[in-house]
Amino acid sequence: MSISIRFLHAFHGDCILITVGADESVKRILIDGGPSSTFKAGSAGELRLALAELEQQDKYIDLVILTHVDDDHIGGLIKAFEVQGGLAKRAKRVIFNSGRLIHKHFEVAADPEKDIQGNFSHALETSIDQGDTLERLLENEGIWTQEVTKQGDKLRLDDLELDFLSPSEGELKALLGKWEKETLSSFTSPDKTDWNESYQDLLSNDKFREDTSKTNASSLSFILKVDGSNYLFLGDAHPSTISAGLKLRNYTHENPIEAKLMKISHHGSKGNTNEELLHLVNCTKYVISTDGSRHGLPDKVTLARIHSHKDSTEIYFNYQGVVDDVYTKIEQKALGNRIKVVDGELKFA
Repeated sequence: MSISIRFLHAFHGDCILITVGADESVKRILIDGGPSSTFKAGSAGELRLALAELEQQDKYIDLVILTHVDDDHIGGLIKAFEVQGGLAKRAKRVIFNSGRLIHKHFEVAADPEKDIQGNFSHALETSIDQGDTLERLLENEGIWTQEVTKQGDKLRLDDLELDFLSPSEGELKALLGKWEKETLSSFTSPDKTDWNESYQDLLSNDKFREDTSKTNASSLSFILKVDGSNYLFLGDAHPSTISAGLKLRNYTHENPIEAKLMKISHHGSKGNTNEELLHLVNCTKYVISTDGSRHGLPDKVTLARIHSHKDSTEIYFNYQGVVDDVYTKIEQKALGNRIKVVDGELKFA
């Protein structure tokens, strides 16, 4: 069964359109919507163009997945659902762990003082208030599952299976009372990068410290299983949780999961990919989704870890500018085909 994966230009965020199969049996999955600029009302954002193309052909998206509520994942979806006749008309089903849904799951009353009303048309680059806004857009559409999705859950779309690796119950519970704007973590400061350093120097001083963001920790990550092949989509999830999810499925260093592709967590942040996770996955194609404009991402040390783990690995970027910013011309020549730019979409037979 054929599969094509489009990593849309979503600026510093994620927006991924997956098409599996052909003709009448085709299934489409949309993961996240990037920031609001990915869907520009009256303009040419890539998400808007992709949805317009589907509308012209009278085609639908079988599943929309919002991994978590940060602006660079939710903003474009809010715009797409906000437009009359937009994504609400094209989407058959939505998975989204909203704040009120999480409170309901744990049978805890939501604090009304933290139930941010939010109006996306006037919202700043926040995360939790936008989550509340999307909840209000979806609740009357009849396409939102309105059930918490977490580690260990599975979902079937005919012959496809999604096996969720995160978030854990504990990570969801940490969001209770956290339904508010979150500040940047120190190691993703936008004014600092490690791009001028070599792989060798980065690895010689490498000390892993896991991402501490609670919203990132709540991110959905999953294995997409198609015809016996695995594709990993990790959102912004924490590596310890992803690794725990893989181990629950009996994957080990000696018996790693065989994957055709892995979308790296959190745009290549050094706090979201570690040696433990890399040892649990046997994969030769990794993808980084970002234009490099925010938070100093991707961290070059993450790329060094991946290439150090398996020298022949190919790392794909969805913006040429990121390759040119992160690597010198000499480094690009030395790495050759091990660094590539996604040209439209990645296809697998």
